[in-house]
Amino acid sequence: MMKSIQTLLSATRFLWVPLILGSLILAGCTDENSIVDPLNQPPAGVNDEQSAMKYYAANEEFSSNTDQTMNDGEMYPADYETIGKVSADITPLRFGRFIRSITRTVEVTIEPGDTFAVAVVTKDIYGVFKIRGINGDDDTVTVEKEFHDRAMRKVVFKRLARDPDTYWRNWIPVASTIVVGGTVEPNNNIEIVKSELFLPNGDTIVVTDPLQHFLRYRWERLLGAIGMILGHDRPPVPELLRGQQLTMRVTVRSASPDTDLVALRFGCNAFRKHRARMHLVSEQDNGDGTWTRAYEKMWTVPENRGFFHVAIDAATHGTIFDDTEPYSVSWWGVPYRVF
Repeated sequence: MMKSIQTLLSATRFLWVPLILGSLILAGCTDENSIVDPLNQPPAGVNDEQSAMKYYAANEEFSSNTDQTMNDGEMYPADYETIGKVSADITPLRFGRFIRSITRTVEVTIEPGDTFAVAVVTKDIYGVFKIRGINGDDDTVTVEKEFHDRAMRKVVFKRLARDPDTYWRNWIPVASTIVVGGTVEPNNNIEIVKSELFLPNGDTIVVTDPLQHFLRYRWERLLGAIGMILGHDRPPVPELLRGQQLTMRVTVRSASPDTDLVALRFGCNAFRKHRARMHLVSEQDNGDGTWTRAYEKMWTVPENRGFFHVAIDAATHGTIFDDTEPYSVSWWGVPYRVF
C-alpha cells in the first residue's frame, strides 16, 4: 500500500511526497521548487509514531509560513489611510512586527479505530512591534511595544501503514484548519469573528469557527474519505490560477472607538511580502463598549506557483497611532495553492 500511494502522489507532484518519505516539506507559503531530498531515517528526536506526528505538525512548511507571514522583520512604509474617528498621538511612517522567539507545543490524540489522529499545534510568539513616526511635537520617533501572541491550528493525520521499522512514515496529514492567532490577555481588545473568501468559480469560503473549519488536502481522495473524523464532507484547500482576482471580507469585534486597521497579507515567503490595507464597508456600535466592523479587499493571486496562505491582520487603532496604548491584534490564515 505504501508503494502504491507514493507512486500516485509522485505522479501528481504534490509537496507532500517528501513527508511520506520522512522529509519536512508540506503545504505552506513556499514555492514548488523548495522540495528537499527524502530522508531514510527519522528526524532528530523522533522515536515513535506520536513524536513523528508532533514533529511534522510543528515543523512542516505551512506552520513555519505563519511565522514568515506575520514577521515583518523590518519597518515597512505604512500604506494605511486615515479613516473614521481619529485621535492620533503619532503619525506612523513605517511600522512592523519583529518576532524574537516562538515556543511550540503539540498535542496528538489518536481517534478510536487507530486510523485517524488530530494534532493541535499551539505557538506562543514573543517580539516587539516598532513604529517609526512623527509625534505631536513634530519630532521623528521610534516607538517599541512588546507583544505576546498565541496561534493555534489543527492537523488531521491518516494512518498509511503499521511498519515498526519505518514508524515515522506510518501517518500522513490529510487536512488542517484555518490558523487563528492574536494577542493574549489582558490586551486582546480585538477579535476576528468572520471571514469570507469569494473564489473566482463563484464559491465562497465562510469561516466563523476557524479551529473547526477543516480544509482537505487534494491527495486525501486517494486515501479515502475523512468524513468519519471531521463529521461531514469538507471543502478542499482552494486551488487558484496565477493572476486571478479574489475578494476577502472580514468582520471584527473591537473595544476601540476609533476605526481599527485591518490588512491583508498574501503571496508571502522569505523574499516577498504583501501587506495591503482593507477598506471599511460597515460599522455598528454594539452598545456594550464594543463595535462590529466589516472590511473588504480585492487582491490578485501572485505569479509564483506553489502553496501559500492569505492572512487577515487586524489591529486596534491605538496599536499603531498611540504611543501609550498596548499592542492588540487578531489574525487568521487561510491556505491556498497556485498553479
